[in-house]
Amino acid sequence: MKALGNIQFWLFLTFCSYLSLTPAPPNVILSFSDKFLHTVGYMALYLSCSVAYPLASLTIRKLTLLLGYSIMIEVFQHFIPNRGFSLLDILANASGLVLGLIIVVSLTRRIKVIARNVENKS
Repeated sequence: MKALGNIQFWLFLTFCSYLSLTPAPPNVILSFSDKFLHTVGYMALYLSCSVAYPLASLTIRKLTLLLGYSIMIEVFQHFIPNRGFSLLDILANASGLVLGLIIVVSLTRRIKVIARNVENKS
């Protein structure tokens, strides 16, 4: 099961890289707000990474590496036709990472409470 978690993360990261580095992304994607897509995409990327690497001790490392990836993609976009570097994109990406972290922490706490309640009833 761990291998499946890793595979889904690396496939999703590859897909995100493709969309980020393509000179002309698909028209379906352009019908949404750019910053909304950045936020949702990086939230999903953090959730995906947390499935692949669930240890809480890796939280800072995951945030740092994914934010670094975000900055690297923005730098690369500077050299791609029809793309450009944007600090606002990086801010939207960071917001998505924080939202992903909030979701993971909230779900983890909720699951622990449910598990404790089930254990106490048995």
